[in-house]
Amino acid sequence: MALHGLRSLRCTVAPAARTALLGAIVASAAASAQPARPVDPQPGDATAPDAAQAPADVIRVPAGADTRTATVGDLTGQLPEELDAPTATAVKPGSSEWVVVPIPFKNPLLGAGLEGGVARLYKPADQPNQPRASMYGVGGMYAEGDSWALAAADRRYWADGKVRSTVAAGGGEVYYDLALDSLRQGLRAPVQQSFRGGVLDVAYHLGEHLWVGGGLKFASVSTGIQGFDLGAVDSSVFPGKYRMGILAIKAEQDSRSDEFYPTDGALLRADIWISTTVLGSDSDYVKYEVSYNRYFAFGDRNVLAWRIAGQTVTGNPPFFADPWYGAGVDLRGYTPGVYVGKSLLAAQAEWRWQATRKLGVVAFAGAGGVYGTVQPFRQDDWLPSGGLGLRWRVAEKYRVNFRVDYAWGKGDEQLLISVGEAF
Repeated sequence: MALHGLRSLRCTVAPAARTALLGAIVASAAASAQPARPVDPQPGDATAPDAAQAPADVIRVPAGADTRTATVGDLTGQLPEELDAPTATAVKPGSSEWVVVPIPFKNPLLGAGLEGGVARLYKPADQPNQPRASMYGVGGMYAEGDSWALAAADRRYWADGKVRSTVAAGGGEVYYDLALDSLRQGLRAPVQQSFRGGVLDVAYHLGEHLWVGGGLKFASVSTGIQGFDLGAVDSSVFPGKYRMGILAIKAEQDSRSDEFYPTDGALLRADIWISTTVLGSDSDYVKYEVSYNRYFAFGDRNVLAWRIAGQTVTGNPPFFADPWYGAGVDLRGYTPGVYVGKSLLAAQAEWRWQATRKLGVVAFAGAGGVYGTVQPFRQDDWLPSGGLGLRWRVAEKYRVNFRVDYAWGKGDEQLLISVGEAF
């Protein structure tokens, strides 16, 4: 599962909010209901086991556990996505395993830090058809500048795997510099943000690869910008304090060959986040998100992966609920919080070459844009991105990679350090 990244303004919850909120997101903990497909053999390893042969109680570092920072919007809206990623192997009924996951990170907003968690995976003996392991755990993050986050999560299956529930709660405080170049040239305002939040999510298994569900997300966010008067900037965009009450509606179709290093298949996600004063939000807005990932293998050592994603928001959202370019994987090479709008569209492709048993090399490129003015941020409908990266396999059996990417965009660049593929 992925530990998404943060952006230079959006209610930042550091790589930890999600790391945290997923407790140890911990180890491939919770997964979606799609039955695991065999793990493809690794280059040079003719004896690589498939999912059925792998030890039942081995736990993996989550594939998406990357160190792109997360926002309060992510905290209250995307946690179930992380818990929904399918695991690479099944856990035998009645078995369990404790897992500890430390992950160093570095990003443009929070600097260097460490995130990690501890969790227990288990599969009840009285539910032999449960497709994935249930889990509970705790996690946290600490970064230079005294940013921190803590959280706990519980996710389990019911009705012999036909129903999945997720409960999570967390909080923290983060510090970063907010670039408001379009408001005052060269200005960097120091921002302090604290947050508390929780999520309750329920999903139903409707088919071999299909899950449909929804949930409730609640959070409170306090934002302070030291020594800076926002003046004429709309206070609804930059609220000092903000309460969130959100209804989520979600659907996912996942036919990927593997969670951590897919070589075939696709992942389609569609989410709707409805913020309403009826649930205690300070404003009404609706956010729509859709993404599609596709994977193709070329021989044993090469994979072509591509992704297209879009977001749009209507109503009166706070700044951290607007689409941010550079937040997460869409797209690498841009500092989050510089380009912010009411809509975002991005497409990218990545070539992945497994050079040796341990070492991998990738090249990626993409383009996109943000649309609809949100002052004082920039908008641009042509924002290309490209970069190169190295991968080092830290878990051979489950093909989990340590990732270092250097990415550049229009007048911007980033060095990204993470665990798991970008998408």
